Amino acid sequence: MFATVQSAKPKDQIKWEKLKEKFNFLNGIINYIIKYIENCSIHGLHFLIKDGLTLFERLFWLILVILSQYFCVYIAMSSVYIYQTKNTHVGIERDFYFWNTSLPSVTICPMKRIDDEKFDEFCDHNDIVLDRKKTLRDFLEQLANSTYINFKYLPDYGSIYRTLDKLNVKPQQYMELIYNVTADMTSNPIDMYRARCIHDNANIKVRQVLTEYGLCYLTNNYLGQKYTSSFLIYGQYPDINPFEAKKPFRKILSGSFFDKDVSYTFIGFPESIDLFVHSPYDVMKVDSNFGYAEDHLEFDPVTMEIVTGTGFDEASVRQRHCRFPHESNLTHFPIYTKNICLQECRLNLVYKTCKCIPHFYPNRFGKPKAVCDYRTLKECVGQYSDQFLKIFVVNSAKDVANISNKKLKKAPCYCDQNCEDSVVTIQAVHVMLSSKPLLGSIGAQVSMKTWPRQRLKRIIIFNFSDLLVYIGGTAGLFMGFSVLGALEVVYFFTLRLLFHLLGYKL
Repeated sequence: MFATVQSAKPKDQIKWEKLKEKFNFLNGIINYIIKYIENCSIHGLHFLIKDGLTLFERLFWLILVILSQYFCVYIAMSSVYIYQTKNTHVGIERDFYFWNTSLPSVTICPMKRIDDEKFDEFCDHNDIVLDRKKTLRDFLEQLANSTYINFKYLPDYGSIYRTLDKLNVKPQQYMELIYNVTADMTSNPIDMYRARCIHDNANIKVRQVLTEYGLCYLTNNYLGQKYTSSFLIYGQYPDINPFEAKKPFRKILSGSFFDKDVSYTFIGFPESIDLFVHSPYDVMKVDSNFGYAEDHLEFDPVTMEIVTGTGFDEASVRQRHCRFPHESNLTHFPIYTKNICLQECRLNLVYKTCKCIPHFYPNRFGKPKAVCDYRTLKECVGQYSDQFLKIFVVNSAKDVANISNKKLKKAPCYCDQNCEDSVVTIQAVHVMLSSKPLLGSIGAQVSMKTWPRQRLKRIIIFNFSDLLVYIGGTAGLFMGFSVLGALEVVYFFTLRLLFHLLGYKL
């Protein structure tokens, strides 16, 4: 018997069979898509496969479908862009009978900052005596009172570097040293010389803060405890003030249209001071001071508040183009306000020009920068102080003369607005001459006599529900599409396609 021998298939026949399988698979996909077009709810698609139409008619309907889908996507993306960038609105409110308006904040910087007792204790502990002690005292007092407006006038202390080397004090420790030999005036046991803010029988919160003018005192402000000198220098929240428990305290003083005159008195400073009146939602600007004062001052302000509507904080920063204090994007500050953002722009400009930053900036958050020594503050920062205050780019000493001529360009600096803010205008300032013997100290009084009859309010006018309605309406207008139509696409190309591939008849 002879075994049956199967003849091998030719190679060309094998290739053809494989090609035929591919064509069959492709044909199956095309037939499946045709089946979807026959059953879908999108207008116009079924004309592409309908029997009895000429090629011209099919091309005509294809062009219409493509154009309708293009405009649908274009208008839908425009709606998404509006939602992401322009979905908020600032309007004017005039129902002033129902408002409470916050009084402005006051920041006071005392001109005598070094505490004698703390300084003597520091010198005794480090064996600093006689002339070195006197020179160190003058040096620290000048450094504590220095800022952009007076850097160029700092005196020369040729021998101070030997003392600083002995104490192992680098420029990075300048602010820590000043802080350690400065007494917190809010904790002074003597009532007359304790920095305090009084309104009737209650006190308003006062805190020591770190500013571009060194250690100062702030009252009637909404910013949290992260804006305090101890937190910005050491990263620690301040200790509880024992004197705050003795009287009822309030964080912010506000009043309504029906209050005739609401005021507070910020006192406790024995010698000359520098004052700043500003928004209770922000910090002081170093170039907006009222000058040195040796008597008590009374301010008569007018304000216009900017408030936010319900749910406004749920929108992103990109949508509302403003920030709340907890939404800091800064590298040197843990909180955000517009003036703090300008401070960061300024310190970055100083760093770019002088390769260091002044000692009064927080330098423990993010990546620390080099701190300027005393000589650099005088020779570099002082030379371009006008440029830094106005955040102008200056490339040479000759450019300093052009600042007043407005020939310089602004340094790159973009700062979002505060979502909640107050525009403060001072109508009048009254000097209370010879008031120190009566009050025991000097300070400032803020008296609100004129209440605003309008305010600005930020609200959301285009939320996510509106976006869905806009996109759904656009899809319905151009393609007759709906939510069920979208689910139909998902169903047809997932679950139904799976059963089709598995060979089930549907």
